[in-house]
Amino acid sequence: MKVLIAAGGTGGHIYPGLAIAEKIKTENPGAEIIFIGSLVGMEKNIIPQHGYPIEYIRVRGFERKASLETLAAIKGIFDGLNDSKKIIKKHQPDLVIGTGGFTAGPLLLIASRRKIKTMIHEQNAYPGKTNLMLGTRVDRIAISFKEAEKYFPQERTFLAGNPVRSEYHQIDRSELRKNLNLSDSQKMILIMGGSQGAGSINQSALSLIASYKEREDRVIYHLTGKDQYQAIKQEVENLGRSPSGHVFVEAYSNEVHRLLGAADLVISRSGAMSVAEIQAVGVPSILVPYPLAAGNHQEFNARVITDAGGGVLIKDQDLTGALLIQTVESLLDDDEKRKKMSQMTREQSIFNAGDRIYDEINKLMEN
Repeated sequence: MKVLIAAGGTGGHIYPGLAIAEKIKTENPGAEIIFIGSLVGMEKNIIPQHGYPIEYIRVRGFERKASLETLAAIKGIFDGLNDSKKIIKKHQPDLVIGTGGFTAGPLLLIASRRKIKTMIHEQNAYPGKTNLMLGTRVDRIAISFKEAEKYFPQERTFLAGNPVRSEYHQIDRSELRKNLNLSDSQKMILIMGGSQGAGSINQSALSLIASYKEREDRVIYHLTGKDQYQAIKQEVENLGRSPSGHVFVEAYSNEVHRLLGAADLVISRSGAMSVAEIQAVGVPSILVPYPLAAGNHQEFNARVITDAGGGVLIKDQDLTGALLIQTVESLLDDDEKRKKMSQMTREQSIFNAGDRIYDEINKLMEN
């Protein structure tokens, strides 16, 4: 079986594609999997690290406002369609899977026209534009929240959940903490705002870092996002606290599962994959939804955890350094509460998302 997976743009589209690829290879070691991406997304760096071949099509996302970039994006549609035709002709795939993002559009469109089996995976409760467009054309639609069902043809749609890579289900907390040189008396806080970073979280985190300057029992790993990394790192250094002490500032991590597994608490945006990974590991959380997300889907994602008692929701407009310090300390000082939060978080996870998707792949291949 030869499978093309279009997974590009941000980690929220790339990592579900990797999880699906991993499941296919586990069940069918002889399967040939090739990723399709663009040169303007994160996939060009992430996919090769996981050992999969990747080829590129010329596409790019649209800006919110009309500009020369919009014209370039329109041209990119035609370039992407032409490139997709060449890739389909070259590889003759049995199945094409898209995980959202502008990379998936041209490839899935051409594949559906050529009567090749197609599947898309939608991570959020409110679908992205590409998947909304493809929903009437593809053979199967995997959704992660039941609320997304109403946006797609019901006869093709199934509830899968968000698949995460196997390492998120195989956490050895003691070993991970040992590898990070964390003692039993230290509480570790992981701060992450997604691959692009989150300004409100990053700024409030500076107050938290400042408050812990003299506390060696508090360890912070702060993933700032690539765009804000240099500025935040400089501000941390200006606090008189070198990032090499008990505060570690990085732009991004390809091994978030190791940090989540060692953490006592995570402060995060609530993108669909972040939520799925937090659920799989079962780490207590403070979730700050991105307020401009389409359909307010990040707040819905967050409430899956917080309404069940697994985390605390703070709206972006309410987030301040003082509130963050107060909330973090109230949780770190209550081991029993965090234990219950961890349990409730894990209970919200759909652990067999990969199985559900692979079962539907088998059904497709049999028809």
